[in-house]
Amino acid sequence: MFTTKYDEKNKVWSGLDIPPTYNSKISVAQVMLNALKTYGSKIAQISDNDGIELSFNEIRQKTIRAAENLLDRGYKPKQVFGLMAKNSHHVAPIVFGSISIGCPVNTLDPSFKKAELIHMLITIKPVLMFCDVGVYDLVSECLAELKNDAKIFTFGGSKGKAEPVEKLLLETHNEDYFVPMEVDGEKETALIICSSGTTGFSKGVCLSHAALLDEMAHLSFTYSSDVMLCFSTLYWITGVITLFKGTMCGATRIITTESYSPELQLHLFEQYKVTWALNASHHLLLMMKNKNFTTTDLSSIRCQFVTGSKVPLHVQSEMSSHLPNGNVSVVYGLSETCGPVSGDYPQPSGRDCVGRLLSGVKIKVIDDQGNRCGPNVDGEVCIKVNYRFLGYYGNQDATDELFDDEGCLMTGDIGHFDSMGYLYIVDRKKDLLKYYGNSISPSEIDAFLIQSPKIKSACIVGIPDEVASDLPAAVIVCADGAHISEQEIFDMVADNFSDHCKLRGGVYFVDSLPSTVSGKVLRRKVKEIAIQLFENGNTELCRS
Repeated sequence: MFTTKYDEKNKVWSGLDIPPTYNSKISVAQVMLNALKTYGSKIAQISDNDGIELSFNEIRQKTIRAAENLLDRGYKPKQVFGLMAKNSHHVAPIVFGSISIGCPVNTLDPSFKKAELIHMLITIKPVLMFCDVGVYDLVSECLAELKNDAKIFTFGGSKGKAEPVEKLLLETHNEDYFVPMEVDGEKETALIICSSGTTGFSKGVCLSHAALLDEMAHLSFTYSSDVMLCFSTLYWITGVITLFKGTMCGATRIITTESYSPELQLHLFEQYKVTWALNASHHLLLMMKNKNFTTTDLSSIRCQFVTGSKVPLHVQSEMSSHLPNGNVSVVYGLSETCGPVSGDYPQPSGRDCVGRLLSGVKIKVIDDQGNRCGPNVDGEVCIKVNYRFLGYYGNQDATDELFDDEGCLMTGDIGHFDSMGYLYIVDRKKDLLKYYGNSISPSEIDAFLIQSPKIKSACIVGIPDEVASDLPAAVIVCADGAHISEQEIFDMVADNFSDHCKLRGGVYFVDSLPSTVSGKVLRRKVKEIAIQLFENGNTELCRS
């Protein structure tokens, strides 16, 4: 599944060239409904919140009823639906039902505030909204402000003018005759996933039926015997992969509406004998620092996947040492590629890398002048997959800027391949700092600092400077009950990194770092905090 071959003449790295598993013209819904029928009475999903279990048959029946009831209410193919919900037990059939009638679903972050939600509603213009009852007031207010009369259905009860989603799951008496809407799988959108939003407001990533199915077919690391756990909602491509791949493979998914915490994850591992987990990289550190970690039975874990940001090699190794029957595997990908393009699986390489390439993936690495780089030379990673995403919804300019003349997606990630075909991601191009022309990788310093038991979280950002370009600054969250001084942190970096990495922009302590719902630190927001603190003075310590 993950392997790399190198074309030395053209300087292109490729995964295995495997013919598509699925017809490129079919609907994701057709594949999901077939899988749901195949696995029948097997338990597909367990909700830890309320103990509700749904079999594949039950999800299939609810999917068909949702589709038929939506059609009865007059909704038509290609109309866009919005979804702003946590992982409750009726989310899967509502999403599958919507796709079954040819209506793409825009998955939104349940923690969006007004400005973020307004932005996406203006962009997508949904004709129907599914949301948790707890965010009904916000959704209703934003729609009213935009003069959008979209109908609202709520999970977890009803409120105001909304109807509970259960109204869409009522018996129709036509379930045995339902056939999903025909689509052109290559050209029509199944899901609109939001970009991560780490560099500004989110954009709507349009994923075709063909792209989703091709990606899921290549991810051959899930089995019907697996018990899967991922805290991501469907706002994240990791949440989409867990739902869609789990359904296609007949695995059992553990869901919860609770936000991630190391205590909860360790409890779920033991309670449900989880075999397959997908986490953000910092989750591993939080778990290993938790008081319950060494007493939790982790023997069921077969695959512990991590993604989203750089994972220090020592963290991977330490976590793997606590998994008697499994390993930590790093995967790398983007929403725009429908998920992973590389992975260090099934056996970790022991390298500080993101593995080899997934089938159907081609990558070139280019320097600042656009020249192709050979092995061991850093440059921007540019990716081509079998079915490219259909663009950012309503934003052709941003779509055009993302692709080069050869149709390669320019990731903005800096990295290289070694002579064995392993891919290394050094940092985000936009996150790299410059101090008098010297490049600084913030994530490398982040990873170093959080090795200290006194530091819970760290984020390195650049304070703008007319002469130096960026003055590196550290924003720190101390571990519970711990104390560490500015001077100690300054010295840790000064003693272990080159002179240009010194924290000349200051060291600042905060209670928490702004982050997305899945825990990814919003570096741009941290930078705003650091600049404000810097401008308030008290930085002489770090300017030498």
